[in-house]
Amino acid sequence: MRKKALVAAAMTALVCSVAGCGAETNRRTLPDAAVRDLTLREEIEVERAEERLVKECMEEKGFPYWELPVPGADERRTGRYVTDDVEWARKYGYGRVFEERGEKIRRTHPTSAYQNRLGPKQRAAFTEALDGDYHDRMSVELPGGAGSVNAPRGGCVNEARSKLYGDSETWFVIRKTVEGVLPLYGQDLTEDVRFTKTVAKWAQCMKEAGRPFDDPGRLRRSRAAVTENMPSVQAHEFDRELAVLDATCAKETSLAEITRTLEGSYREKALKRYEKERDNYRKMRMHALRKAEDVLP
Repeated sequence: MRKKALVAAAMTALVCSVAGCGAETNRRTLPDAAVRDLTLREEIEVERAEERLVKECMEEKGFPYWELPVPGADERRTGRYVTDDVEWARKYGYGRVFEERGEKIRRTHPTSAYQNRLGPKQRAAFTEALDGDYHDRMSVELPGGAGSVNAPRGGCVNEARSKLYGDSETWFVIRKTVEGVLPLYGQDLTEDVRFTKTVAKWAQCMKEAGRPFDDPGRLRRSRAAVTENMPSVQAHEFDRELAVLDATCAKETSLAEITRTLEGSYREKALKRYEKERDNYRKMRMHALRKAEDVLP
């Protein structure tokens, strides 16, 4: 089954991990031709449209397909480097409920169940119809010498993306480039004195609260190790208590706010090397949004 993000976005870039992706603006108040970043709500709409198009494509090829649930706004906040939203932390901790929900979906979703019932040849045919030909792959070099990534051509996933974005391979290359600039500035950000001083203040706050950690990243790694074998209920309680302290200290020291500001500045500077790609990235996403309006009821 296609490995689509079913739980919150992983912490692969500080732009999403810290600040979140997509500003909540009302696109209806903006001109149709405006080239801008999508709001979070719009990103979700485009992803839902993609699932709908994949379903239609698979059925045309003779396979049943049940649309995968698209992560909502709260779920997408899981995995951030730091958050200062105390209420979110009190409700969700570090997002374990979303992790468990995602795992349940992977085990019990109708598309997974159907695929697991197929014989080897039928399963291979289903996978190729969905994902494309794994022997024919598109590839792109990531910024900053971070290596390359590739994905199969063809299949309903790429057909859906072509309908939304105009061309699936162009979209693949542009998206991986624009969303992959973190290696260009990640180290500079974490070594910035404004960042390191604020992290130290956060660490002092956590120490005074009885939870001595040097930085939020180490806290999250430790939390994952400690809760790994805990019963679910106990792990949820542990997470919520720790996350509230974490978010409270982040708010009191302005760690999340300062990190968002620094990340925005560093990312903007890094993207100047890819102005054409970023412009096309925004245009293609706006195109996908307009197409999504025709796909969804």
